[in-house]
Amino acid sequence: MKKYLILFSLLSIFILSCNKNPDEPDLIRAYCYLYHFIPQMESVIWEADGIELPDPQDYAYDFPGAIILEAAAEEIEFTVKQPGTKEVLASGLFQLEQNKFYNIIACGPAQEPVLLFSKIETSYPATGNVQMQVLHSVPGQGPIDFYMGDTIPDKKVITAMEYLQLTDPLEVSETDARLEMTVTAHGEVFNQDSVLLASNFNEIISGANYLTIVAPSTHDTASELTFWMYVLPYQ
Repeated sequence: MKKYLILFSLLSIFILSCNKNPDEPDLIRAYCYLYHFIPQMESVIWEADGIELPDPQDYAYDFPGAIILEAAAEEIEFTVKQPGTKEVLASGLFQLEQNKFYNIIACGPAQEPVLLFSKIETSYPATGNVQMQVLHSVPGQGPIDFYMGDTIPDKKVITAMEYLQLTDPLEVSETDARLEMTVTAHGEVFNQDSVLLASNFNEIISGANYLTIVAPSTHDTASELTFWMYVLPYQ
């Protein structure tokens, strides 16, 4: 039976490995980052292979952790439930590999949420760039465009992104990301009236790897939109 280890810091894994008894067998681990972006739900409960995490996860908080595998690659079932009734909201069976990192995001309509799964690209971006994987999680919003650094055509880095679409990792200019990030309703050319969200002079970590989620600032779908940005591991 698997045991999911919720860790306040992935550094804990390093500390535990340094302090372990040399006679103990090495554990096979995969690393997961869990996110809750289901609108209208303040919190959810996660399970991994039937083992329930001890604490609910609030909207937009991330849970970094490790899961013990029985082989170098193994399928693990993740389930999201309502905290009170324990009703299953969504579940998925995902293959994890030893020493790899993954994002698992609970999102979508409260009536029919889904789990999105993606492997984290841990390599460094090119000098002068940052790496981003972007999710469109704005309920009721059609396709969006994403601009970096300016709103001229050459600065449109994502075009016609659909609701619940999660991009592959993409490299963008660190300077552009710091200067300006703008999301608009999709259009062939920029229109100021179509701007949904804009942020200037952003605190971007040089050379970092981000998961960027465009979503309401709270579980209330009427709340203002924001960029939820999470620094992911990179080697």
